[in-house]
Amino acid sequence: MTKAPEQPVTRVRRITRTPKTELAENDGWKSAAQSQRLLHELRVHQIELEMQNEELRVSRAEVEALLQRYTDLYDFAPVGYLTLNVESSIQELNLPAARLLGHERSLLVRRRFRTFVSAGTRPIFDSWLASAFTPDGSQACEVVLLRDALPQLSVELDAKPALDGQSVRAVVTDITSRKALEEALGQAQKLEVIGQLAGGVAHDFNSILAAMLLNLGLLRAESAAVPESRAAVENLDALAQRASNLTRQLLLFSRRQILQPKRVELNVTLVRLFELLEHLVGERISCTFHPGTLEMWVEADVAMLEQAVMNLCLNGRDAMPNGGTLSLETSLVIFDAAGARVDPKSRPGQFVCVQVSDTGSGMSAEVQEHLFEPFFTTKEVGKGSGLGLASVYGTVQQHQGWLNVQSQIGHGTTVRLYLPQALKEKTVPAPAPKLIDTAARGETILVVEDDPALLAVTARALARLGYHVLTAADGRQALIVWDQHDKAIDLLLTDVRMPKGMSGLVLAERLAQAKPALKIIIMSGYSAEMSTQREQTRVEFSFLAKPFELEPLAATVRICLDQRQTQTADG
Repeated sequence: MTKAPEQPVTRVRRITRTPKTELAENDGWKSAAQSQRLLHELRVHQIELEMQNEELRVSRAEVEALLQRYTDLYDFAPVGYLTLNVESSIQELNLPAARLLGHERSLLVRRRFRTFVSAGTRPIFDSWLASAFTPDGSQACEVVLLRDALPQLSVELDAKPALDGQSVRAVVTDITSRKALEEALGQAQKLEVIGQLAGGVAHDFNSILAAMLLNLGLLRAESAAVPESRAAVENLDALAQRASNLTRQLLLFSRRQILQPKRVELNVTLVRLFELLEHLVGERISCTFHPGTLEMWVEADVAMLEQAVMNLCLNGRDAMPNGGTLSLETSLVIFDAAGARVDPKSRPGQFVCVQVSDTGSGMSAEVQEHLFEPFFTTKEVGKGSGLGLASVYGTVQQHQGWLNVQSQIGHGTTVRLYLPQALKEKTVPAPAPKLIDTAARGETILVVEDDPALLAVTARALARLGYHVLTAADGRQALIVWDQHDKAIDLLLTDVRMPKGMSGLVLAERLAQAKPALKIIIMSGYSAEMSTQREQTRVEFSFLAKPFELEPLAATVRICLDQRQTQTADG
């Protein structure tokens, strides 16, 4: 038996993994996973860092923008900012503060702020700075700053302690314009009070003067044949007229003198005035007149305006006892809103300027403060009433204008008078004057006046003219007289201001209701108030300004009565 050949035996080697090999493979896999995880975490951190960097970049940009904004606000603020230590040394400041002090900012650091404060206000500053370092802080104070070659400034200081406790942060506000406005307002209020007092004095004095002038008029008629008496009467009349001019100036100052305005070309008016001025100022003084090249129309009372300019010129003449130059100029001026703020009294618009300049002794600031007050004068006793410039002030105020005065001791004075510009006047021929027959025609007049002397002489003057006259001292007495003689009374002549609660206008309204044909004349020393009274009352009346003489009294009465007769005939 044959054996089959043996087949080769394939031996399969069985590979078995030891734990150590498996551990190595597992570690490799884990290392790869960890690496991927670490890479992922690194990417996340990188993204976070990039985001944080972006946030930081944005934050930095915002901080820089805020810093720039702060710098802009700090350096372009409308007020000055300062940081001061206890010795007032400037630690830092903004540009407005540097401009207020008049130096470059770099030159001001470490300089003592106190050195800029005027000697007069330095104690106020020292007290303010000491209190600024206290926990409660300080109250604001006002001081004056002196600057090299620049005008001084009035400033307000306010501060609070800094966080370090070693310095204070101060705010400096320029209040120079505000102080000027306050002073101008205070001066205007002061002059207004003085004007009310002056007007009251003038009102009472006008009643006395009216009685004097009427008595002198009667004496003049009675003493016509006696030369000695006529001379005395004329002398007394001249003195009364002089006193009347003084009261008129008081009324001009108090703005109670009524205007009679018309449109006039100022250069033409002043040419005539300048011719008179040359004869008044004397040979030692050189006068010049420089009218503007354009026409300058104003709405003005010519007599009052001429008197105002003449007073300014004569005041300039008196400031040059040893001679000098007096110049008169006119010009057109336009003020816009910004320009008007330079002078507190000015306002926007077109104005005519009259400038009076002298090369005299000039005036101190103290004198200028009282310049337009009535009875204030720097002249010797008997050489000035102190009413000339006061009347100028009143005239300009009534014409809706203002005055600007610039003066310095030893350098003369310049006064500028501003009036609103008006349109050119259309020429109209003036009517021919009419002659008035003042004789009475049997009419009866009721005269009501609380001043006994004026009441008596007015009644006597009217009786001399041929009128039947009834009198009363106040409104209540007038009503009693009216009840007895109402049918006979043709005209009521009454003062506007009377005691016992009934004014002349109230009396006139009551009598006019009872008798519409009654004619009424109102007397007053305050002529300006009558324009307002005429608008407020319901009756028509004529006006007679105090003080008055016999001729104006007779003419006013006759004209008023003739109007009644004309109206009756027309009806």
